[in-house]
Amino acid sequence: MSGVALLKCRACGHHWQFRRAACPACSAINPQPVEAAGGGTVWSVTSVHRAPLPEWDVPGGYGIALVTLDEGVRITCRTETGLAIGDVVRVTLRDGLPHATRT
Repeated sequence: MSGVALLKCRACGHHWQFRRAACPACSAINPQPVEAAGGGTVWSVTSVHRAPLPEWDVPGGYGIALVTLDEGVRITCRTETGLAIGDVVRVTLRDGLPHATRT
């Protein structure tokens, strides 16, 4: 398990990330909280070489990726540099934020 919290519709099985009372796919109410399995694929990626805050500065920079989880939800993750679109990754929480690593 990844630690990334999702919601799942009890009626149609659709997954989404942000809290809402009704399913965005079928409008059924009473979604079930679930944890993402952690697998995913890189949809988009970029490298940051100049951090916006000094405490985020990493020698050599860091990556930010938009990852499509196996559940179908897309989330933004911090990652190492060098990932490419289509890479298979594992998403876990580090310091409360999603972090993707190549599998």
